[in-house]
Amino acid sequence: MKSRMWQYIKEEAQVLKNALGAEDVREVMSWVDTEIEAVYFVSHGSSFNAATVASNFLSAYANVRVYCYTPGNFLYNCTTIDFEDRNKTLVISISQTGTSRGTLEAVEKAKRLGFKVLGITDVEISPLYAGSDYQLLLHCGEEKSNAKTKGYSATLVVLLRFAVHLACKKRKIGANQFHTIYHELLSSIEELPDIFARTVDWCKATKFGNGMKNVFVLGCGMNYGTALEGQLKLMETMCMPAAFNDIEEFSHGMHRAINQNSSVILLNCEDSNAPFIEKTFRYLRTKTDKVMMINAQRKKIKDPMVINIQHHPYTQSVLGITMVIQILSVFIPEINGLDPNRNANNDYTKYMSTRVSV
Repeated sequence: MKSRMWQYIKEEAQVLKNALGAEDVREVMSWVDTEIEAVYFVSHGSSFNAATVASNFLSAYANVRVYCYTPGNFLYNCTTIDFEDRNKTLVISISQTGTSRGTLEAVEKAKRLGFKVLGITDVEISPLYAGSDYQLLLHCGEEKSNAKTKGYSATLVVLLRFAVHLACKKRKIGANQFHTIYHELLSSIEELPDIFARTVDWCKATKFGNGMKNVFVLGCGMNYGTALEGQLKLMETMCMPAAFNDIEEFSHGMHRAINQNSSVILLNCEDSNAPFIEKTFRYLRTKTDKVMMINAQRKKIKDPMVINIQHHPYTQSVLGITMVIQILSVFIPEINGLDPNRNANNDYTKYMSTRVSV
């Protein structure tokens, strides 16, 4: 274990407990209008992926319409917001560093159109924090790595907390359900050290990812967004082609790319599409021996290529599944003799002015 990413992942349980217990969510909720009907997420990369995970959770429990946009799409390909009620719509912009140029430009557009903006970042002195009407901090601390881990998971916790607080304030859920979801989040966090240890042992035993040439990550439900994050993490650390998809959509073309050199990671949670995940797992093992599953159903699966974690019905075990994905994203490059944080076209972000200087 050489990469600094290992330390960041080990810090995750404490970081997420801090994020879960922070008082700033309660403070922000005292300002957010209970009449809110629509939320527009605007963010890049892992922040966008976290918003995708949390989007339907927020919609289902707080009874709001939710849209996820990358900044470029929001700036140049979003006309629906023009028809929204300014008093009943909130724009949420997320950037761990608070310096993403596209996110900041999207904030400027939203405010120019008359919408309130909630900025979520880890840096209190950042342009995003200063330019937003309301602010939430990730409480994750510095993360000097190309592929973010604890910052991504902290974003999930903050978004899920925001969702249940908004749902409670709008009286869409009662106090009992509120506390049940909170307890589930806390239990998910407390399980992370055990998931870490078991996943590292599994990786060492199976050597999954040794010689990996490409990877597909397939999910469903809330973990469709986790599949998107898994694809990004392995692309960032392995610097190779990677793809993601919803399990239902996989059979509409992407399946044709699978061959004996393909690696596939399936994310299985208690979702109506779970039978398709298991069926696909069995099918793909006839095509390649590089297939594994992260299973978070009530039903445990006894198979050497399956990592079973605890089932959590409200959050579909997104924190635990994410932890496994993060470990794979650092273990796999290292087993192939690579530094997951190595330089790989790093100058492109400077060339494109991806971040603003503070």
